[in-house]
Amino acid sequence: MTEIQDSWKDVAGKAEALGLKLKLHLEQERDADDPGHSAGDTKALVDELGRKLTEAFDSFGNAAKDPAIHEDVKDVGRLVRDALVTTFHAVGEEVSSRTGSKAESTDAPPPTPQDAAETDI
Repeated sequence: MTEIQDSWKDVAGKAEALGLKLKLHLEQERDADDPGHSAGDTKALVDELGRKLTEAFDSFGNAAKDPAIHEDVKDVGRLVRDALVTTFHAVGEEVSSRTGSKAESTDAPPPTPQDAAETDI
């Protein structure tokens, strides 16, 4: 069970780091001279929301070109895959032990993520 928790903690840590990098990209591209609008000006607020959404998507597009962000996204994907393989292996062992099924030995090491990637499902 500890191995499963560690796998998901790795995913959470890497996703948090990626989120911080994306936040920094957003903050760097935010216009410091953002003009304020009166609270009653609905059209101006809608326009501002549209502009901010456009800026956010532009920032994410620029962040996607950042090699460090690109590598972090790949790492998060790999960690999620590893955590899922570990979790499903543990669930499979639990189901086998409860049903008395011996489809595979419980003494066998869990499959590696590379084994899981090579197996056609």
